[in-house]
Amino acid sequence: MKIILLILLTFSSHTFAHSAKNGDFLGTWRLVEFATDDQYQDVPTPTPIKMYMNGEFIIIFYLENKMHFNKGTYVLENGKVTETILASSTESLIGEKVTFKPNFMGDKNSFNLKIDFGDYKSFERWEKTHCDVVKCAEIRTRNN
Repeated sequence: MKIILLILLTFSSHTFAHSAKNGDFLGTWRLVEFATDDQYQDVPTPTPIKMYMNGEFIIIFYLENKMHFNKGTYVLENGKVTETILASSTESLIGEKVTFKPNFMGDKNSFNLKIDFGDYKSFERWEKTHCDVVKCAEIRTRNN
């Protein structure tokens, strides 16, 4: 029985969620699911896009029919990411740091994260934009 349990744990750790490693973030991602205080919301149109490369990130999104962005650097240490905003369409965000522990799925084409901002908690799930062309594992964190 212990052997079966050990095999199942090993299999699930390789098939399901994984923590982040160097190189996992590289590329272009799109927001596919999000919630505030466990209240899921529709993903805005156009879909928010986030790009990571060479220790830098940029996110582009629309609010009230106006394009917004945050640009900065990111560091991955001990499975946690810290993003520092260096430029933003919202000036008050410049200098802000956001830290989160991404939870990657087995194929590394999707990850989710939770952030506690104090006043509210945010949940986001991102997937690689190439999932339109390449078959990626489909995960759902809620029932539709």
